Amino acid sequence: MLPQLPGTGQGRGPGGRLGAPRVAGGSPALGAPTVTITGKVTDEKGESLPGATVLLKGTTNGTTTDMSGNFSLALPTAKGVLIVSFVGYQTIEVPISNNLDIKVVLKADAKSLDEVVVVGYGTQKKRDLTGTVVSLESKEIVNSKAPNAQEALQGRLSGVDVKRSSGKPGADLTIEIRGANSIGGNTQPLYVLDGIPVSNINDINPADIERIDVLKDASSTAIYGSRGANGVVIVTTKKGSAGGARITYDGYAGFVEAYNLPPMMNGAEFAAYTREYSRTRAIDQGQDPDVVATDEKIFSATELRNIKNNSFTNWIDLIKQRGLQTSHLLSLNGGDGKTNTFLSLGYQDYQGAEKVADLKKYTLKIGVDKTLSDKFKFGASTYAAFVDNKPGGFEAFRSAHRLRPTGSAYNEDGSERFIAFETEAQVTNPLFDFRNEVRRTQYIRLLPNVYGEWMILKDLKFRSTFTTDITYQRGGSYLDTYTKSRAGTQPSSASYDTYHVFNYDQENFLSYAKEFGPHSLSILAGTTANYYQNDASSTNVSGLPYRSLWYNLGTTTAVTIGGTTTPPSTVATSNYAKQTTMSYLARANYSFHNRYLVTLTGRYDGNSILAEGKKWDFFPSAGFAWVASDEDFFKQYEFLNLLKARVSYGESGNAAISSNNPLGLNPYATQVTVTPSYYDFNGVTANGFSPSGLGNKNLTWEKTREYNAGLEISLFKGRISLDADYYNKTSRGSILVQQIPAGNGFNSVLSNVGRVRNEGVELNLNTVNVTNSKFTWKTNINFAHNHNEILDLYGDGKDDVGNSWFIGQNVRSYYDYKVIGVWQTDEAVKAAEYGQKPGQWKLQDTNGDGKISSDDRVVLGNNSPKWFGGISNTVNFANFDLNVTVYTRQGVTEYNQFLSAHEFGDQGRARFNSFNRSYWTPTNPTNEWANAAIEQDGNRRRASGYTDASYTKISNITLGYNVPKAMSGRFGVGGLRLYATAYNPFIFTDYVGWDPETASLNTYGQQSFRTRTFLFGVNVSL
Repeated sequence: MLPQLPGTGQGRGPGGRLGAPRVAGGSPALGAPTVTITGKVTDEKGESLPGATVLLKGTTNGTTTDMSGNFSLALPTAKGVLIVSFVGYQTIEVPISNNLDIKVVLKADAKSLDEVVVVGYGTQKKRDLTGTVVSLESKEIVNSKAPNAQEALQGRLSGVDVKRSSGKPGADLTIEIRGANSIGGNTQPLYVLDGIPVSNINDINPADIERIDVLKDASSTAIYGSRGANGVVIVTTKKGSAGGARITYDGYAGFVEAYNLPPMMNGAEFAAYTREYSRTRAIDQGQDPDVVATDEKIFSATELRNIKNNSFTNWIDLIKQRGLQTSHLLSLNGGDGKTNTFLSLGYQDYQGAEKVADLKKYTLKIGVDKTLSDKFKFGASTYAAFVDNKPGGFEAFRSAHRLRPTGSAYNEDGSERFIAFETEAQVTNPLFDFRNEVRRTQYIRLLPNVYGEWMILKDLKFRSTFTTDITYQRGGSYLDTYTKSRAGTQPSSASYDTYHVFNYDQENFLSYAKEFGPHSLSILAGTTANYYQNDASSTNVSGLPYRSLWYNLGTTTAVTIGGTTTPPSTVATSNYAKQTTMSYLARANYSFHNRYLVTLTGRYDGNSILAEGKKWDFFPSAGFAWVASDEDFFKQYEFLNLLKARVSYGESGNAAISSNNPLGLNPYATQVTVTPSYYDFNGVTANGFSPSGLGNKNLTWEKTREYNAGLEISLFKGRISLDADYYNKTSRGSILVQQIPAGNGFNSVLSNVGRVRNEGVELNLNTVNVTNSKFTWKTNINFAHNHNEILDLYGDGKDDVGNSWFIGQNVRSYYDYKVIGVWQTDEAVKAAEYGQKPGQWKLQDTNGDGKISSDDRVVLGNNSPKWFGGISNTVNFANFDLNVTVYTRQGVTEYNQFLSAHEFGDQGRARFNSFNRSYWTPTNPTNEWANAAIEQDGNRRRASGYTDASYTKISNITLGYNVPKAMSGRFGVGGLRLYATAYNPFIFTDYVGWDPETASLNTYGQQSFRTRTFLFGVNVSL
């Protein structure tokens, strides 16, 4: 608690009118009439609460209690209402009513001590949990100003690793909870939205979310059986609540810009670099540089003119923009307790930092809950989203970074020039792609939900729900002749794609809850049935006679370009997949004296994908917790509010067999697959089908067994709280392509053979650093460390070098040569022993045999972080609030696609622009970068591309101001808050490239700038 500081200020009397000046602590200035109110604040046990805030309602006049819980406050009159608050306790309002000595008793805040979290198919008090669940509240989600719900999780929950999957607006994110459980299969968690398992939550407006709960250990996830091995993310959207109609608006607008740009060469630098490169290359090849490396030989006519005129092109600036980002959400909430309704309308527009890229999202949430009687309750809701995504060209970003700055984007008359210079016909002017490469995806997603409850007996309830996830998507792309992909020589092409998903869940549950004496028992039992179907079709054509985009694909014709006639082409494909699952599940929670807690869970799953005899499996779990602080021998320690120990064991599965699995598994994975084949039948081409893949009737789920031990501590009336967890989980039966003798007719088959272990620790620390009537400062620190290793692959103890899978190593290891520097001039003799020369990369001779071979390759690292975490600080001063969140991801190795393109890519003639670096020359003997003119070996250049992609970023800075109600009330507004946010404003990293979060993404259609966003917004409630 900060001490009161002397000083004067300006106060406001009742009604918000300007009053007499006062000193800190609430005392009016000398000469002003005063009434001194005294009192004491205690908890329910009569213990004093030092540092409690006492504030006169409607003013900034307040104070804090001393070490004995006493307070004294000077007021203009003995009337009004005092607001008394303390961390971990319920805030109350106390009328003064001429009472000059006030005794205040604060009750423990149920939200702090008995916070209710969402678990599988129900809710539970956090204090009663035996598993590991972390949560994010609505306020934290909204204040993050993340464009989607997944990104709001980054850096805020321990053990939840969130990473961008693309640099484009609207791109999904990858989330891993407690490491990668599968060697080659799906490692993403199960998402559950208002009770229904869904593929992702990217379409949900963050402002519509009430809370997110993440189930991490197997004791918590076993209730989801075959789907729960990778963790479960449960999203609960907002619902109607009792009270008068309440209207709220949350809106912001701002701009996004590119930053952290790698240092590309400008025109003059590139001209000098190309000259030096070409001369060095000529000398290295035994040629005369004055003959083969003259400007006329290495530059085109356009480039020579530009160099002479010092007129260069910054291609990157040509594709950048300062994009608009805006979001608006209007909601209506209210009810009489028997009928509660909720309605929200949302609009989001996210433009990228690259021209044309734009994502618009429209959302609608409608919900109603109706209590028909003391026996029956009914509810229905629908969440709908319409998304319109224009990602822009696939290669404009790459072309802008590749093109030489010595080329030209415009002709002398100001018109755009398709070919930037005469000697480069493949990489074209990206400005043409912005106009002539049109891509657009639109889809509607509907998530309706209906439920009914029947209170059969006082302690026995039946609940039935039916939820669906329906997606109708269509997309098109049009590539004009004058785009990079058609190169000005091929006819225009287009494609039209459709994708439909129909997914529903039917759930029926009986729940029983009873307390008898010191015992408490709750039981949940029920069934779930899931149906999933998707179908897709695609039509691709070439030879469109005019710019009809994808709306008239039947008009293709032969097209003649430059004297070459190309016939029309049409290719159509389609696919369909379906699967059903059936489950029986039960969970029992028992507590004795609310001190000894036991949870038992079991789920029996069946899946239509699997073969007979393998369709069903059982997933059990058990958890135990001891609230030690409730024991008599701990009660003497008044500073200790909670001490709780947890242990658990559970089994869960990974439904790796899915149509979108990275391994390409699908509902037919257990069956023999066939492919079309063509043969000669009496001189006529005939077609048939032949086997293309061997089915495995023994294929089943990947299963994970996990042990977890946790400790929860709360000290000093909630001022300090710590959650610590240790886990050890082993996944068995990873689905891998196993090699088999060719005598079977096939060389491989999918099998359950691999084993992976993840072991780690997680910490979550919350502190209330300072709290008084004027100032509060709270901090959250979370940390996670995970060690991942392969225990077995194919049952024979051997590594799989071809896939970089090694027993004892991370599942995502990089295996290659290790660069240990650059050969220097004084090492020429030693370099020659390896067939190399100064200026080339020096590789590690791992086995010391005096030569570099494949036997010298080593595990260089992996792209899983050794540790990651976040720090959030929230400060409140008077009517201002400030939040700063920092996120870090450390110990990450990535293959750097930026270096692949601009340091050692196609540099045979310095073809592309390069990034500005200090590379080796005889007069600049650096050990950091080889000389690309001398270093032409593909293996060594590739090996230099593995880089440290660790980073620390400030992900959010938000400053808000709550307008006093006395002022906002004049406009009929109940609450008004103004704020400014900087989203991802700073990053600190040694990584060379665009963005360490997307370091390994290919530059074709995936990469884009790293961006930061500056927003200004308002929250209004009526």
